Amino acid sequence: MTDIENTNLNSDLQDTPLELKELISIVWKGKRYIVITAAVFFAVAAIYALNLPNLYRSSASMSVIDLGSGKNTITTQISFSGLSVQEKGVKGPRYVNTVTSRAFFKHLIEVDEDFLPALMAAKRYDQKSEKLIYDSDVYDVVNKKWLVEKPHYLDAYDFYRGKVTIVYHRERSIIDISIVHISPAAARDMVESIIFSADSLLRTFDLQTSSEALAYLTTAIPKQQQLALRGAMNDMIMNQLETQMMTKIGPTYIIQVVDPPFVPLKRFAPNRTFVTVAAGLFGLVFGIVFVMMRHFIGFYWHKE
Repeated sequence: MTDIENTNLNSDLQDTPLELKELISIVWKGKRYIVITAAVFFAVAAIYALNLPNLYRSSASMSVIDLGSGKNTITTQISFSGLSVQEKGVKGPRYVNTVTSRAFFKHLIEVDEDFLPALMAAKRYDQKSEKLIYDSDVYDVVNKKWLVEKPHYLDAYDFYRGKVTIVYHRERSIIDISIVHISPAAARDMVESIIFSADSLLRTFDLQTSSEALAYLTTAIPKQQQLALRGAMNDMIMNQLETQMMTKIGPTYIIQVVDPPFVPLKRFAPNRTFVTVAAGLFGLVFGIVFVMMRHFIGFYWHKE
């Protein structure tokens, strides 16, 4: 290696720490702007976070009722001319799909007149009185009357899906449901309303379907001459009678509440500390980048 190459190499090694020192010097000179920027971001985020309403989450767990007989509307086994048709494990998904459907939400706000106002017209929660305060320009809570055009169920459905979470755990036959709301009591009441309204709707539907099936089978059997077919139809009647029995006994039909909904004591969101600290760090980085850009843009401007 020649003397000239050694000189260039040593020069490059000496320039590297000088460049780092220069960057540190630039940041240090602009520390005032950096601190002010970070403080502004921190203060704005703190004010924003403090004005965010507390959100509370109430949840419940339900087990799917299973008779184990395999002969009901949900789990059916019909032997017909050597063919076996089975439907197993569809209670849970059926219940979940019902809760998340638009048709059920429309039914829910019709049978529970307090659900839609709590979803769409709630303004804030008064912790002292433990009461949900409604927007007086939107809803008259005393007369239970909308002061504006009542929200269409399709528009309100998007809010409903945004607040309600429901999951079916197939391996355990457990359904978990939760809802987030500014009022802890309203959150509990809304979860409870969803649970029992969905179960009642499925109970009514299966009872009506079973009654229609029984009416058809009882009139069709005398007309059937083949003994094998008559035997199969008699089995169908037994299945429908079992469905009739299950729809008329017990407090619930599809599900059994294992862990009932509750009034939460602590807020679920927002995380005000995280919002404030994250904004402060972002302001710090933004301030450093701003000082760097101002220095180098000004440097090249004067150089030209």
